[in-house]
Amino acid sequence: MSDADCLAEAERIQQLLAEHAARHDRETSLPDEGFEAMAQSPLNTALLEGVSWLAFGRIVSILSRGSASFGTLWLMHQGSGLAFLALPEPALVASFNDRFRQGAWFGNALSEPTSGNMFLMPHQEARRAEGGWRLSGAKRFVSGSERAGYLLTNAVCDGQPAFFLIDKDDSIRVEDVWDTLGMRATRSQLLHFQDTLLPESRRLRLDPSQPNPIALGLPWISIGIAEAALAFAISYARERKLPPENRAIAEMQWVRFSVAEMSLRLEAARALAMRAAIATDQREPDFPVLQMQAKVVANEAAVAITTAAMELAGGSGYMRSHPIERYLRDAMSGPLMAWSPAVIRDFLGKALLGLPQEEAEAGGSREHRATTG
Repeated sequence: MSDADCLAEAERIQQLLAEHAARHDRETSLPDEGFEAMAQSPLNTALLEGVSWLAFGRIVSILSRGSASFGTLWLMHQGSGLAFLALPEPALVASFNDRFRQGAWFGNALSEPTSGNMFLMPHQEARRAEGGWRLSGAKRFVSGSERAGYLLTNAVCDGQPAFFLIDKDDSIRVEDVWDTLGMRATRSQLLHFQDTLLPESRRLRLDPSQPNPIALGLPWISIGIAEAALAFAISYARERKLPPENRAIAEMQWVRFSVAEMSLRLEAARALAMRAAIATDQREPDFPVLQMQAKVVANEAAVAITTAAMELAGGSGYMRSHPIERYLRDAMSGPLMAWSPAVIRDFLGKALLGLPQEEAEAGGSREHRATTG
């Protein structure tokens, strides 16, 4: 399937997602129609089939334009699921390859209740046990955890952070805590691990030179939200008319300036995200830094654009009958997802000034950074 075919398929699914996004936001329910469509879609295995990273990022933005929650769910599934390529045994790799292609869903269970941005540096220790380690603890913000059959998780094993791809079995309890401002349809619940086995055979051997979908895709979620907000603002400005002349507000200079500013911010964010994706495709040595820069710019652009679109719509935009209030709430989640803009700015500033980076600040060792690109 070519990159162009993948983008066309993403547009098809996006329309389905957009049709149901408001309902899932109100109900805090998982977008089941999105899961079902993706299970039958070649997009689910596009990275395995060699789609470019640039096309992958654009797919994430298109899906997020329809439903930012589903764009997030799918991105976490891709980043967690494709970790099977780092399993140590070829037979296990082949087995998980089959499961992934058959539609199994994967969740990202790395964040601990006290880890903040440092989700790659777990604090919870697993104890040695027959066949591997046993973990008792908790992981939070596990998007789609109720749907997932497998989890990417981590723990401290023999004093070192270790990453595993495990079954979500009966030793893992889902606590329904997801009552949030935005991204409500991700249902990113709290998971309790109760003496859960982390098999040695499932311990990942991560290659830091290989990109990870999550690090590349996070900016594109914000870009998709911003695209939806700009499209709303343009449509609203053309259609909204004010008495007594019954003229569209698009004829007001401040509205034109506002829409133009939204467009400038969006194009800047998109250009940097594309630059990062192209660098990833070409394996340029600075692609991880470009991905971080792209996340900051895209996160902040999405918040600014959705806020401006809300102001343009006025009181009408504040009502649930228009989607812009949901776009704004969803956009606000971007800067909260690790790494946050503040952490990235500190890391970049130290790098540019030649100052030493603490290992935790830099996201851990080379092996650990491989989980996020």
